[in-house]
Amino acid sequence: MKYATRVGRQMTVRELLIEALRAAPEELRPILYYLVNAYNYDEQTLREIIREVRPEEEEPMMSQFAQEIKKKALLEGIQQGRQEGHLEGRQEGRLEGLLEGLLEGEAKGETKGEAKLLMRQLSRRFQPLPNEVTDRIQKADPNTIEIWADRILDAKSLDEVFLE
Repeated sequence: MKYATRVGRQMTVRELLIEALRAAPEELRPILYYLVNAYNYDEQTLREIIREVRPEEEEPMMSQFAQEIKKKALLEGIQQGRQEGHLEGRQEGRLEGLLEGLLEGEAKGETKGEAKLLMRQLSRRFQPLPNEVTDRIQKADPNTIEIWADRILDAKSLDEVFLE
């Protein structure tokens, strides 16, 4: 059966198969089922084999094979759909995670840069900066840093910058 799908050898295999099945016609159904599932034999070849061995069974067997092939194709389609959906979901999840990570990293970097600039301006204007001021700036959210950065322009002392 190994070469049963090669066109040139399919004829020889088919003729040998017909001869063997004539001697054991009760094996027709399981062997044809195997050929359909394992080697994807085409409808015409199956019909020819059935006609040679059991002509009265051609239509019922072909109908059954059609139903089984349809069922197999449906199951394969469902499986493929699940795999594609799973893959697509994983790709979307990765992309969302990457984008979220990039945006979060960008926001943190921006906040860190603003905090660094604020500390530089404060230390230039009100030097030296106490450690608690540096710690407070590093722990502050972006909006608070903006407020303090605006206040530095008018503040007369370091305390005025951090008034609540």
